[in-house]
Order: sequence, then structure tokens, then C-alpha cells
Amino acid sequence: MSRWIRNGSGGNGQHGTWIVLRYDPKGAAGMTRFGVDIRLVSGAVVSGGPVTVALANEDGQRLVPAADSLVVDWLASVATHSTTGFPETTGAPVAGSVTLDAVNDDLAAGRYVYRYRDGSELTCTFNVPSPERAAGFLGGDYDDDDDDD
Repeated sequence: MSRWIRNGSGGNGQHGTWIVLRYDPKGAAGMTRFGVDIRLVSGAVVSGGPVTVALANEDGQRLVPAADSLVVDWLASVATHSTTGFPETTGAPVAGSVTLDAVNDDLAAGRYVYRYRDGSELTCTFNVPSPERAAGFLGGDYDDDDDDD
């Protein structure tokens, strides 16, 4: 279900480069499907080393890029309807970060970390091929995100 859209419109109709991530925590007790839509500046490219962007909690409800950066919007989501986009059991993280290892014509890869008030963290990794590259994998055998960490 994960994908990335280079210089297009994301779920909320805003233009940019979107990395749309969906995770299904199979077998993890108490966790539900969740994800995030990350909007980058139009034409975003990351090469030559990772770029990390801090995410700050805004009004206790949502994460936003801490400063003007490559990341424009951070839109969290959960399978169950939630007003904040975060599970009710954990609530919105107090802070976070996203590290982009690569964003180019072939793929978007990296990880993000949510940091909670109790000191716990959730790390999610991703490696999402471009739509053209993903079309080359037959039979649905390709896992476009890596949430094993």
C-alpha cells in the first residue's frame, strides 16, 4: 500500500513530492494499521548522504517539521478514525525525526522515529520504489516497506 508520487498531488490535493507509507503490524498485539503521508518540496532529491529533519509536536496534536526544510507536511493516519491521526493508546508523539537516505527517480528510502513522553520510541523504515520500478515486480512478491525494526 505504500507508494511515492513524484511532483504530483497527494491525499489532500496539495502539490509536491509525496511519500505515502502504510504499515500493517501483523502479530503485534495492540497495534493497528497506521501510516504517514510525507510531503516534500517539489522536485525533492536526496543523494550523497542522509538528510534528517526534526519533527516537533504542535499543540499536542500533530507533528510538523521543526524548521523550513525538505519536509513540508507530516500527516499521520491510523486505520481506526482518530482526530489526531495517532492511535488513542499512544497519542501524538512529543517529538520525532525523519531521515531520508535517498529520494530520486528510482526510490524513496529512509526511516522515521516517534518519541513519546514515557521515553519509548517507535522506528519505522521504508524503501519505496518509483511506480515505474515497482511495476517490474510480478506476482506481488515485492515488499515496498520494511517495518521489521
